Amino acid sequence: MVKEGHGAFPVPKANDIPPPANIKKIGALKRFSDEAYAKSLLYDAARLVAPIIHEQKFKVGKLYEMYPDKAELWGLNVNHGQKIYLRLREHHNDKSFLPMGDIVGTLLHELTHNLYSAHDSKFYKFLDKLKSRYDDIHCRGAKTKYLCEENKVGRGVLLSGSLVSVREQRLKELSKPKFANESKVLGSNSKINKPIGGSPRDLRQAILEAAERRLRDSKWCHSENAETESVPKEDEYDTTQVELIGPTEGKPVGTFANDIIDLTSDTEETPIQPDNPKRRILHEIIDLTSDTEDIEPTTPEVICID
Repeated sequence: MVKEGHGAFPVPKANDIPPPANIKKIGALKRFSDEAYAKSLLYDAARLVAPIIHEQKFKVGKLYEMYPDKAELWGLNVNHGQKIYLRLREHHNDKSFLPMGDIVGTLLHELTHNLYSAHDSKFYKFLDKLKSRYDDIHCRGAKTKYLCEENKVGRGVLLSGSLVSVREQRLKELSKPKFANESKVLGSNSKINKPIGGSPRDLRQAILEAAERRLRDSKWCHSENAETESVPKEDEYDTTQVELIGPTEGKPVGTFANDIIDLTSDTEETPIQPDNPKRRILHEIIDLTSDTEDIEPTTPEVICID
């Protein structure tokens, strides 16, 4: 006899990988059916910008998806990096996602607000510096000192172009600049070299372009007046949080900081440092003849909040 079940079998949820270093939480909106894919886009954007975050020592508390009613609003930075919101979907169709290059560009813009609130000359000078550094890393193969959790122990820093997955290659192609502005003489390959000073007309044109850029950015980025914007509540997000406890607190994700302790000694426990600080090995020595209870090793705890 066949008996009807009580519903479909539960689908096991894949374990989320930890966010990159200096980012505590990453979350996508739960009201969309494809929130898992949206969260993967946030992870990809964070991983692409992670070397810059490491170099500039940025701190991001929460990296969240936003889908505001205002079509021109693309990003928001609250309290200098405490929360960063990014638009991932087209305004006219919530099933259509923005290109990765646009998402990364918005993230770099919002990270600049960690240092500069207003859209002034200092802001754009630093933003152009971040964009140039991003192109050097992902387009020109510049080396960085950042190691993510995907690097394997003993392999060190991989050379550019070696062991690159299909996904990494796709992200690299999508993140390339779409075009480069340059002026050339008609019928030749020589570029037009403009004088450094320029005419008064060129100066007025540069001032006008800077004013238009500030006006345009003030429409799609409201970080200067972030407190006036309505953002989703915490219970609307499917987030991933990593809390490092014990000796690993404060260390980048992916590095082990557990010490080697001789539990059979009668004196005070003294940690023994490994020879190579860049490559630490997890060991635990337990006296099986002891009458006390076994001591459980301290390991990083991954907490998923739904």
